[in-house]
Amino acid sequence: MEIKNFIKIYDEVLPWNVLGSLIKFANISKFCEATISGANKTDFNVRRTYTLELSNLSNSFSDVHWYNLLHNCFDKKLSQYKFDAGILDFDYRTISTISLLKYENSGFYTWHVDHFALIPRTMSCILLLNNDYEGGNLCFRNPDGSGEWEVEVKPNRMIIWPSNFLYPHTVKPVTKGKRYSAIAWAL
Repeated sequence: MEIKNFIKIYDEVLPWNVLGSLIKFANISKFCEATISGANKTDFNVRRTYTLELSNLSNSFSDVHWYNLLHNCFDKKLSQYKFDAGILDFDYRTISTISLLKYENSGFYTWHVDHFALIPRTMSCILLLNNDYEGGNLCFRNPDGSGEWEVEVKPNRMIIWPSNFLYPHTVKPVTKGKRYSAIAWAL
């Protein structure tokens, strides 16, 4: 069984006009420096990323709208993933943390996995919003460091994979433009 078989890609997950509105929202929103999960600190040697955490409890109707829309989108694709991956006993309790990420010029995230002791994530989801940038590719490799492969950049593309140690991944440095994505994890 190849671990690549459990990385699933879904295209055109949002209506194109909705994707355009989400990108406009991202362009006018205020992002914060992203921290390293588990350490709750910023380290630009590990990650040079900006984040906007969305919440259904926000005072901003826009945040609540985008949270609910993305939550529904991630939830539907996670349900589809179960069947596409042929996993009989796949279940999750909740979708945790829906955020928009912005990688500007030189933005990156070093090799990492998304599961750790404080937050035992089950599944990772990334929705690529745009492609008018250079670099910034999402790459996976085998846990032994061999066999690196890259996900082709396409706007409106969702990638879902298990969050565990078998799926180290990175975002290569952006060399031009801004890379926007929406992320979520299932617990």
